Amino acid sequence: MAAQIIDGKAIAAQVREEIQAEVAKLAAGGVKPGVATILVGDDGGAQFYRGQIEKNTGTVGFNYYNNTLPDGTTEDEVLALIDKLNNDARVHGILALMPMAGGIDQNKVFNAISPVKDLDCVNPANIGHVLLGDQLFAPATPSACIEILDREGVELQGLDVTIVNHSNIVGKPVALLCLNRNASVHVVHVFSKDVPAACRAADVLISAAPVRDLIKKDMVKPGAVVIDVTTMRGDDGKQVGSLEWEGVLEVAGRATPVPGGVGPVTNVILLKNALVACKAQTGTS
Repeated sequence: MAAQIIDGKAIAAQVREEIQAEVAKLAAGGVKPGVATILVGDDGGAQFYRGQIEKNTGTVGFNYYNNTLPDGTTEDEVLALIDKLNNDARVHGILALMPMAGGIDQNKVFNAISPVKDLDCVNPANIGHVLLGDQLFAPATPSACIEILDREGVELQGLDVTIVNHSNIVGKPVALLCLNRNASVHVVHVFSKDVPAACRAADVLISAAPVRDLIKKDMVKPGAVVIDVTTMRGDDGKQVGSLEWEGVLEVAGRATPVPGGVGPVTNVILLKNALVACKAQTGTS
């Protein structure tokens, strides 16, 4: 029997509706979530991401504050802007879009963002809270994986989870989130001895490896839930993931497609993080 394809767009729509309902409640009390982005230079990818954030915040009724600075802006000027946004009561979430032109130190930028406004969870203090399991919110893509599993009714406690990726933005934080749900977690990567064996042992397999068709059907445990975080451009310009899709569908119980899987959910998790941040800063519920 072919695997059930998990509809990330439908899950994202559910989350978006829930956010809109919460925003309406806040509006009745005169509160409106606000998100600010910081972009330095004209990197195409960062500009596209900024536009998507502006569009997404608009769909749920947030205020959006665009801070686009020219190439040649100094690190001190960026840090001064962050300090201003940290102290602006209208702004509840800050996103520093990378890369920034001019050799600006990414770590200094991330460290300067107030943890309660750090929607991407790039400030080390927020990763520390994820480690302890007492976070206000967690990085968007790892949180999207957990959101999908929750919406699919997958109880992680006691399950074997394999994560193919050990990056700071996906692999490590999603491993922590699964550990905090009492899963047994195996993290593998390019230096691991036997990636296929680790994958075959997983009840839940999360792949964020930037390699097309890396996960073959013989690497998947029958009936496993497979989450594909990877998004790349194929030779034809279309989005592709890390699963050998048709083969994996023959073995898995459920799987996320690319596109239409983790990506749409990640976008709304950023909004959910902003909503949580707004409530924390305004003392509302």
